[in-house]
Order: sequence, then structure tokens, then C-alpha cells
Amino acid sequence: MTNPTDLIYPTIDLFLYDLKVGLGDEEPKIDENRRQFSQKIYGDQLTNNHLEQFKQAEIESSDYIDLLGSPNYKKFEPPLDGYFYPVQLGDMYGLQVNCTANFIQDYKFSPQPIANLSKIKPEIKTKIDADNLKPKLGQNWLIWGQLAADNQDILATAKECYAGLNLPAMPNWDENKLEINQGKFLDGIVFNLRYFPPQCQQIDDGYHVLIILFPYNLKIDASRDNVSQLYPQLIRLFAYRHKILWAYAQSRSLKSNLKQVAQSVQTTILDLNQTVASGKLNINKLPKNLEKPPNIMLKYTNNLNSLDDQGRTIKVNVGNYHKRMEKIKKLDSNSDREFWQEFGEFTKEKFLEQIESDYVNLSPGLRLMENTIQTIQGVIDIEKTKSERILNQTVGIVGVGLATSQIARAVILTQDKPNPEVALNYRIEVFGLSLGIGFLAAMVAFIILRFWRRG
Repeated sequence: MTNPTDLIYPTIDLFLYDLKVGLGDEEPKIDENRRQFSQKIYGDQLTNNHLEQFKQAEIESSDYIDLLGSPNYKKFEPPLDGYFYPVQLGDMYGLQVNCTANFIQDYKFSPQPIANLSKIKPEIKTKIDADNLKPKLGQNWLIWGQLAADNQDILATAKECYAGLNLPAMPNWDENKLEINQGKFLDGIVFNLRYFPPQCQQIDDGYHVLIILFPYNLKIDASRDNVSQLYPQLIRLFAYRHKILWAYAQSRSLKSNLKQVAQSVQTTILDLNQTVASGKLNINKLPKNLEKPPNIMLKYTNNLNSLDDQGRTIKVNVGNYHKRMEKIKKLDSNSDREFWQEFGEFTKEKFLEQIESDYVNLSPGLRLMENTIQTIQGVIDIEKTKSERILNQTVGIVGVGLATSQIARAVILTQDKPNPEVALNYRIEVFGLSLGIGFLAAMVAFIILRFWRRG
């Protein structure tokens, strides 16, 4: 006797994505990325030969490359019924981990409890979580199977499949936080579940789960064939999805950095204004203040350009996502369109509009930094001009005093020469008198220049 929610051939597929090569990555980093990805498949049995096989199979910028040659998958060790299927997707690695519940004698054709799914999920996680090999770009879960009875409650069965995954921090099916779309595809009923937690910042903060339940009157071999046609499309579709999520996560980090830099510039301007207002401006320290803004502006410009780049990355991958959906729909011309399109529409409304708004709001910060640099340079130039003018006036005044003193001394000394016995005293008197006359001349020059400057 079957249970109300039994399934025939219940299967879990986990799709994992890692970065193959990042912008500016050098060979050692690329090799390490390859090693970490390969270790998900081989674990402690990973060898240099395995790594070399992957390296030889990789083709730069290729959209889709099987990394294991023929056969292009690695089977699980008995008693598990499953396999690893690794591919290169441009600058990403993709890995499909497939496992079927085989806890009954005739598991390929006979009904079995959905609870058996909860037994194979830990087996999958154990293999890919070893040595903290968490995927860097995200993951997707697919559960599928065939209904065990003609009148089986499809919704109750789907809920039990979802509960069997037991994902950490995943909301319950009936909570409003979980977004659920339902449709028909390849004669089966598809449930598309997505969860993004509040204030989501990281790529792996959320979950995405697909559940496909095929009808009882369909032969199980036909169901398996349908899914086998879907696998190559899904592995590409999910890749575009994660590129979109990754780009958006990068944009949030860039936005945070840009806001911090803008705040730093505003602080610099405020400090300068307060210093000028207090009259305690130090001309020797101003050049140091001028050293920081150009570097800050360069960093701000680079981050702003990167923010724009992330927006373009999302646009490209949203386009690729929709193109892949069209190919998926060709597998079944009668399939529903809405549940496949939902993510693409969501990214347009949420991600692209947000990034475009951020770019517009943060772009004026460049002008603010340019004004800051010009302001500081202007203050330096003004203070230098003041210092040079005061120096020139001082030199002029001293020059007038010295010249007058010399003239007075010459005039006095041209008078009748004194008795040699009193010559020394006489010269001292002349020297003192000439200094006095020079000082008076300097004072007169200072007063004249002061009144002339005021006028």
C-alpha cells in the first residue's frame, strides 16, 4: 500500500557554481580555483593527474565544455546511485550533483516514501562540503519524481519534497517570505521557489528550489528522458542567474565604498572651512591636504565605473537568461511561460533599476571631489600670494631704510673731517645717526605702503 505522497524514482540534483578566473587573477590563483572545484568531485583522492586533465580540457572563453571527456561524468561509489557532471561555462565552473533514492529493491519503478530524499541530501552535502568547499557563486536545487497514484495530492507532495531538503534558515512553505510560482512543463507540474532574506547582501544568502512532479500515467522512462533533455539547459540557465546575482552583490559592495569615500570628502571640506574661519590656517600643512583628494577621486572614479560595469553585466546575462528560456520552451511548446520568466523580470525591476539609480545619485560625487581639489589648491595659491606680497613689501621697506641710511652716512662723512683723535667717536655717531635716519625712512615707507594698499 502506497502513502499519499509517495514518489517513483525520487531524485535530487544540486547545481553548483564557482569562479574559474576573476578579473586580474594570475596563474597561481587560477590553479587554486581549479583545485578547489576539482576537490568537490574527487575529495581526498584528487591527484595532479586529475588537475592536469581539467586544465587540458579547459578552453578560454568557451561557453560550454565537458571537463571529464568520455564518459563526461563520474559515478558515485556504491551503494549510492548518482554522479558528478562538471563543465566549464566561460569564466565559471558548473557542477551537477545527481543522486536518486535507491533504498528499496525496485527503486527505479516502484513507489517509495519521499522521506528517502532526506537520506540522500546529506550524502550530497557531505561530498561537496568537505574542507569548506562551499560554492563561491551559488547553488540551485532540483527535486523531481513521478507521482505514485493518479489522484495524488500534488501540492501536499511538493510541500513534503521541499521539507525533505531541510535547508538552513529556509522559511516554511506557507510563509509569505517564500516566493512560489507554479506552471506546467514536459507533462509535469513545476514549482519554482525563491527566497531572498531581508537586507540580502551576499550571493549565497538566498535559496532557489525547483520541484517537478510528473503524472502517474506517464511512463517513468519517459519522465527520465524529459529530465535528461532539461539538464543541459538548466545548468546554463542557472549559470546566468548566478552571474546576475553575483554582479548585483558586487554592486552593493561598490555602493557602500562609494558612500564612504563621499563622506570622507565631505569631512575634508568641513574641516577646511572650519580652519579658514578660525584664522588658524597653516600654509605648510595645506599641500598634505592636497595629497589625499586626487587618490580618493581616482578610487571613486574606478568604483563608479565598476558599478556601471555591474549594471551592464546584469543586462547581458538577463538577455542570455531569456534566450535560454526560449530554448527550454522549445522542449515543450505547450509549457507555461510565466514561471520561467519571473526571475528575468524580477532582475530588471529590482536589480537594474537600483543600480541605475545608484549610479545617477553617486555620479555628482566626482564633481564634489574636483571642487574640493580646486578649493584646496585655491587656498594654497592665495596664501602663497599673500606670503610673497608681504615678503616683497618687507624687502622694499628694508631696502628704503638701508638706502636712506647709506645716503645719510655718505652726506655726513663728506663734511669737514674731524680731528683724528676723535675720528672713532665721530664715526660711531655717524653710524648711529644714519641708522636712525634709515629707520625713520623705513617707517615712512611702511606707512605709505599700508595706506596705499588700503586705498
